[in-house]
Amino acid sequence: MPEIYPFKALLPAPGLENEVSANTHVDDKKRQMEIIQTNPSTYLQVVKPYLKFDEEKNPDKHFPLSKQAIDRLIADKTMVQDTVDTLYVYLQLNKENNQQYLGLICNVSAKDYYDDKIKVHENTLTEKENQLIDHIRICGAIGEPVLLTHFANTQVESLLNLVIENQVPDIDFTDEVNRQHTIYKVQSLELIADFNKAYQTLANFYIADGHHRSAASAGYYHKAGVENGKYLAFLVPANHLHIDSFYRAYKSDDAFNAKDFIENLKSHFEISEASNMVVPKAPKTFGLCTSAGWFNLKFKGSVDSTSAVNTLDVSILEAFVFREKLHIADSKIDHRLTYIKGNTPIQHIDDEVKKGTYDVVFTVYPCDIEEVFKIADQGLIMPPKSTYIEPKLRTGLTVQLV
Repeated sequence: MPEIYPFKALLPAPGLENEVSANTHVDDKKRQMEIIQTNPSTYLQVVKPYLKFDEEKNPDKHFPLSKQAIDRLIADKTMVQDTVDTLYVYLQLNKENNQQYLGLICNVSAKDYYDDKIKVHENTLTEKENQLIDHIRICGAIGEPVLLTHFANTQVESLLNLVIENQVPDIDFTDEVNRQHTIYKVQSLELIADFNKAYQTLANFYIADGHHRSAASAGYYHKAGVENGKYLAFLVPANHLHIDSFYRAYKSDDAFNAKDFIENLKSHFEISEASNMVVPKAPKTFGLCTSAGWFNLKFKGSVDSTSAVNTLDVSILEAFVFREKLHIADSKIDHRLTYIKGNTPIQHIDDEVKKGTYDVVFTVYPCDIEEVFKIADQGLIMPPKSTYIEPKLRTGLTVQLV
């Protein structure tokens, strides 16, 4: 079973949590550039200093600036490190929809990652991984936890709830997108031991979000020859995650005939015109937005179910639409495909197709976390952008110094 470890987090000074930490998963590049230009305390100065100059990332030039930025944040006490090893129970509340996420921020073992106790379902790009390793090496810090998940567990659930019901929060603030972030420090040796015991009943952890960060964090210790390396993680029970899909948008390089395309899809899908914009309500069904309107699609074929990947809705689109009908050999790199977060307002998608930004958009039903577990357990890889998983953590809220 994988291990968890307390650590001494570097945290924003009290009252500066919103000023220091950044919503890198929410803010677009323009907004991040505005923040970094006007806020010398933002952790964006550490993770994305190139935005300050409106330049492409250059590790040789920019990573030393990252080091200067984190040293400055520590020197002027904008960020302060805890003095004792601590576990951090973290609660996030989306006040827009009352969605709540609860889990534990801690360290996990690089050895467990290499021993396949922390399971993956995505490939990583070597260049991106190496850049992240260099950033950790130069800065001496990991600024955002890898999001890990695991099967629901009553012992873990009881301990997490025990803390939030009986302790006063050490950090509690609401950010600019109306999400409340609450952190409770666990420093009692007895309670830390209880958490360790509870997590040791789990067979594996699974990466929900952050495959490159996990590979780079473990890789940093591997390259440094550190045998007992530990890195930053946020462990969230599967029942506390929210999984959305990524929609698939396509724009042809040539003239595109929507009616011919729809007719061509009938070999694999039952198709009917829709009176409204379509957000799928069940697996193996899809919405299709074209210049000819919206359509309901239902897959009528069959797949080899011995592989958990083949049964995914996104895999059905990969095999029977993108490769067979649109002749896309590699959807990871083909410029004709765009991935749109499944929480994007459906009216926006309709507007973009009407403007001609895309020729077609497929709306997709989200996969289940059980499917992710099966794929990882089989040692398989999901298609690109198969899941959009929340919660998303703010960068620079809990930082590990290495």
